Amino acid sequence: MPFARGVWGENDQLGMLNNISPEATVRAAELVRSGRRFNLNLPLHLPLGVLGCGAHRRRTAPTVTLIKDDHSGLLIRDEKIDDFYTQGSTQWDGLTHVGDPEYGFYNGVTDAEVTQREGTRNGIEHYARFGISTRGVVVDLPLLFAARGRAWSPVGRQTVSASELEDCLAHAGIMLLPGDVLLVRTGWLELFLNQSQEGRERVFRDREHSGLAGDLAMWRFLWDNKVAAIACDNPAVELLPFEAGKPSLHLGIARLGLILGELFDLEELAAECAESGSPMCMFTSMPLNFRGGVGSPANAMALK
Repeated sequence: MPFARGVWGENDQLGMLNNISPEATVRAAELVRSGRRFNLNLPLHLPLGVLGCGAHRRRTAPTVTLIKDDHSGLLIRDEKIDDFYTQGSTQWDGLTHVGDPEYGFYNGVTDAEVTQREGTRNGIEHYARFGISTRGVVVDLPLLFAARGRAWSPVGRQTVSASELEDCLAHAGIMLLPGDVLLVRTGWLELFLNQSQEGRERVFRDREHSGLAGDLAMWRFLWDNKVAAIACDNPAVELLPFEAGKPSLHLGIARLGLILGELFDLEELAAECAESGSPMCMFTSMPLNFRGGVGSPANAMALK
């Protein structure tokens, strides 16, 4: 299977974000017409904060402690957050989230180089320093599949192949440009949020999520089109569980420097895109400037 070691230099720590050129950012800014801004982030307590214990094998919702104080005649409030998992809500996977058993992490980084101390490699802080600002392309799968008569459900482990994704883009009249961020709405978040408590537990825990194929054809599609990142409204972008020894989008983090975003709230943005007939926006994201971070809340916004 291919890998991208050294494509952007032996010391690169950005992966496919390198596809965002200054020209791509300027081009994206030209899309802003109305000045409308769309928050793409869930509250930090979602989804795990509305689920019972053990919904995720490790992660939990953050616990917040409100601190009250009086100082110089002022009422002072402070807070601290415990059990804050950087990938517990709307988030980016960093380049040390997944490593390859044979080649290590992206660009040949070894486990010993991932320390979160001075000199640590492939941390999320490089995303923050680079600044993610480019064209966002909204792919509303339920809407596009309905127009083509293709049955679709965000659960049930239905797969979107590279050719189907390409067909959806063509149907929407979209030609990908270098540095684009794909914002793929599967309908999973809408389904999850509109459930009863019992239904939310079932939707999340069953792990029967539909998503993008993680095969080599999808790798080639994303790589050849110089996509900077791909973000979905579901928990994993692709199908789970992975099959040992076979390609997956998460393995693409290590092999290609693929940038994956999960649990993005695309509902309001997708509705506006459907109404206006324009699926493009200016997309910005400022991850945490967290040395050696494995992931980060996305802190993402779309502008139109």
